Amino acid sequence: MGQQLGRDDIRGYAYFIIVVLAIIQGVIIAATTDYSIRYDSQLSTTTVYLPVLLAIFVPSVISYLITNAKSAIFYLNIAITVGLTCWINYWHAQDFKTPTEADPFFAFLTLTVLFFFMLPWMQMLQTSATWKINYSCLMGLYIKNTFLGILSSAIGGLLALIIKLASFLFGIVNLNFLHNILDNELVYWAGFTLGFNISLVFLRAVLDIQLSNFASFIARFFLPLLNLVAAIFLVGFVISYFSGLASVGLGSAVMLWFIILNLIFINFVYGDGSTQYRFRPGLNGFVLLSIILLNAFSALSLYGIIARVNQYSWSIERLYAFTIALFLSAIVLAYSLAILRKKTAWMASLGTINKVGILSLLAIILVINSPIADFKRITVNSIIAGVENGKIKVNSSLAYDLKHLGEYGEQAYKQLDKNPEYTEAFQTSPYNEEQRKPLKGVLIQAKNSPKLPDSWFDLGENLTGEWYCTSQYEPYSCMGFMADANQNGQNDVVMCYTYPTSASIECNIWQQQEQSWELVDNQTRLFNTVQAKDKAWDNLLDGHFQLKPKEWLMIDPTP
Repeated sequence: MGQQLGRDDIRGYAYFIIVVLAIIQGVIIAATTDYSIRYDSQLSTTTVYLPVLLAIFVPSVISYLITNAKSAIFYLNIAITVGLTCWINYWHAQDFKTPTEADPFFAFLTLTVLFFFMLPWMQMLQTSATWKINYSCLMGLYIKNTFLGILSSAIGGLLALIIKLASFLFGIVNLNFLHNILDNELVYWAGFTLGFNISLVFLRAVLDIQLSNFASFIARFFLPLLNLVAAIFLVGFVISYFSGLASVGLGSAVMLWFIILNLIFINFVYGDGSTQYRFRPGLNGFVLLSIILLNAFSALSLYGIIARVNQYSWSIERLYAFTIALFLSAIVLAYSLAILRKKTAWMASLGTINKVGILSLLAIILVINSPIADFKRITVNSIIAGVENGKIKVNSSLAYDLKHLGEYGEQAYKQLDKNPEYTEAFQTSPYNEEQRKPLKGVLIQAKNSPKLPDSWFDLGENLTGEWYCTSQYEPYSCMGFMADANQNGQNDVVMCYTYPTSASIECNIWQQQEQSWELVDNQTRLFNTVQAKDKAWDNLLDGHFQLKPKEWLMIDPTP
């Protein structure tokens, strides 16, 4: 192929363009991160975060690409960047009702992954005017782009830190004019973006580094180590399965990260396969066998996700996890077939498999961010099916989920709400359905205290703090005793509760008034350590306490 990586030949005027773009980038980011400016602008839900996404990705991509600003392909790449940013932002923001609900997280994450995988293709199109790229060059660009991005981010952060330090020092010596100029969010952001973009372009022009060999040497240690962990896990899994021992859970997310880490180290070790690298005899066979055994991890991750779907339904998160698991399973299976067919010479197929895989991944990202595979629509249809077959309970939590699944979710909620039974169920909290023990069964009565009256327990859920004691989700330690807290000659009910790892005790004091009980005081005591709190708690349990007058008067803001 003849494609080589090295320093980029960058024209001098490119730095002027980058400086201007970096300042604009910093200004937009600073303005968009300001809540008042963002929402006083009266932008719609689909445009409220569009400026900051464009400001983050367009100048950054330009800093990775710019060599000759007169190239038509350069502007084509910019147009692609702008178009994809606008579309991904619109797709993820279209179902938010108000700007205050808008959240750019998924759009930012999607664009980060998308441009990470696209950048080498854009760079190669710009330098050679062709989409054809050999795998060694592709991997080299991924490693180089990542390294330059991290190093440039560190330089930008260092510049912002120096500005912050300078502002602080100028304030000490009463140079208030300089202090006030520098101590500003706009200046900090502009400093970071200038440092990031200028250093990125500069490093591209002066650094001629080959990181692939360095990454390969490190991976040659970690890949066999991961293989050993995988082998031990699979042996333990088989023993647990056939012995009937209970397992904690499949942990599909951990399995997926384990597969991803293996794939990264496999590619670092073998590169494009041209060197036909082999471990020592014996170890080489173990590594190849371990790659084949990764199919077991793929199967377990898919099984874990499907099991959750069968138990509940599809959700946005499960659809993303299933898509990732299916994609990784296909890559691992392709590696395994290449090993079975070509044995130790399987590396020759590595470049082809990965290039097809990367292009497929880009296609998948675009498909799931389009009407072709609308995850929200799929999730709503799955939830409705779950309601119809009784797998999903109708309650306020379901209503919340449906209302946050866009137009399809709203329509589904309105359709279900036409059923009077569902209308009532939508008002029911799922936490009210849990089987909680009555307070009388969990509240510990302190020693030497008169028996707590049944009329107080009859208040049930109207007792402030009762939920802390009766919830099945990590209940607090709770006790009760009688004490004449206000010295009026009549005992009051004192209920105290504390969390095991907390250093505080909270007590509510109830006073009987006519035929009912009224909460009259709440007292919180904070201790220096959990051990000191535990000792005080034991004193209360033993009935050892003193009633002391409060030292502070209550502040009443009313005239």
